[in-house]
Amino acid sequence: MAFSRLVWIAGLVLGACWPLAFAPFDQSYLAIILLAGLFAIADRASPRLAAWTGFTFGLAAFAVGIYWLAIPLHNFAHMSWALSGAAVLLLAFYCALYPALALWIVRKWWPRKALFALPFVWVLSEWLRAHLFTGFPWLATGYSQTWSILGGWAPLLGQYGVGLATACVGSLILLLYRHRSERRMVMSTVGAITLLYAGAAVSAEIRWTTPMRHPLSVRLIQGDIPATEKWNTHQLDSVLNRYVKLILATPRGTVLDVLPETAFPVFQTQIPDLLHGLRVWSAHHHAQIILGIVQYAHRHYYNAALDIDGTSPWQWYRKQHLVPFGEYIPFPRLLGPLVHHFLPGLGSFTPGDGSSTLQVDGLRDGMTICYEESFSRDVRKGVVEGATFLTNISDYSWFGHSTALPQSLQMAAMQAREEEKPDIRATNTGVTAIISPNGGVQAKLPEFVSGALDGTIKPRKGKTPFGMLGDWPFLVICLFVLIIQVLRQSGPVDRCGE
Repeated sequence: MAFSRLVWIAGLVLGACWPLAFAPFDQSYLAIILLAGLFAIADRASPRLAAWTGFTFGLAAFAVGIYWLAIPLHNFAHMSWALSGAAVLLLAFYCALYPALALWIVRKWWPRKALFALPFVWVLSEWLRAHLFTGFPWLATGYSQTWSILGGWAPLLGQYGVGLATACVGSLILLLYRHRSERRMVMSTVGAITLLYAGAAVSAEIRWTTPMRHPLSVRLIQGDIPATEKWNTHQLDSVLNRYVKLILATPRGTVLDVLPETAFPVFQTQIPDLLHGLRVWSAHHHAQIILGIVQYAHRHYYNAALDIDGTSPWQWYRKQHLVPFGEYIPFPRLLGPLVHHFLPGLGSFTPGDGSSTLQVDGLRDGMTICYEESFSRDVRKGVVEGATFLTNISDYSWFGHSTALPQSLQMAAMQAREEEKPDIRATNTGVTAIISPNGGVQAKLPEFVSGALDGTIKPRKGKTPFGMLGDWPFLVICLFVLIIQVLRQSGPVDRCGE
């Protein structure tokens, strides 16, 4: 019993430290150390105790890492801090089931080869978490390595391949420690770690895509309008005027102005004169405008991006991956009345369909809105359609001065690295940024200031291996290795904590 309590406490401590590996702290090496510690406990535990360890790890990791979800619940849904915190804990409880399941499966199915199987099952559980029930990919291992050497695997195997390499290094370090007196084992383990890092470094230097003609001049506009003011009908003129002034100040030669998600917090049918005026301005200045707006069409509401080109018809991108409980309500008959009691008016959007790209200056622009950029599969849709650069519009004002903003920037940088495409982000309060094809932040605006970021990007044609194949190579590698481990199991099983 005493051993079990120590294990649970260790799981909580390791999990509470997990968010430190991600932005804004960026201690990427911690992901390796923490996984090594977690795997060390799981490798010597019974399946049941291993599952509890994974659960306590996940519960602490998500309770600490996504605390910012409580902010809009308190500030805008008028829940008490206690109730808001309970809602975050409920989500953390759900997310913790995945590491619990991963550790249980490994100790149950691969008891003699746990350290070899753990990295693969661990990252497979993260992949599953990002897909079930629309998915929630936050704090996935691979994102911690966005700006590290291991991030070089991204164009080949995507974020989950990066996570797999990270988990493998953690497992190998643990093996190295346990067999430090065995020269042959030390040499082979060090060699494997070296190969993982060397392979990532080589992959990062390979150019899978090629730059296209001349650079594209862009202006990314950050309104810095509080959510309470933005959705106040009495403040509408002030909100619209702020964005119009920033558009009118666009330097000559700029090809594209980008405004944040729902920058115009109205239906397109409510401001026909303003939109016509912007179309005239676009034609005169030879610059397109992409702006966030609520589209009403065919009795449906869409969270949309409108592309205004003075010489062409309007183009629309409708957000396809909606936020559960924010933009739509799962199981509406069961949960609808409860959600509308606390959050009246939410959950009424319809997911979009159709193309994930817009035509900008003769090029294809891969569009995402808000948290769509956190899902590799959503970003990849535009690349499959031929996108030469990526654009995201977001509004994180709901989350205040929290780690939600830098976390989202880190995830966007990983998508740019996966696809080897430049990525431009226009947000309401931050982080508005230009991201280079290697995931580096080329330029950004300070958070919570009103202004515009002017810069240039070089669109790129072609696709990375990940852009062509998605997660399939990662999944095949994992399944192949796990099957081999099942076939090679032998020897006694060492379990503690029964």
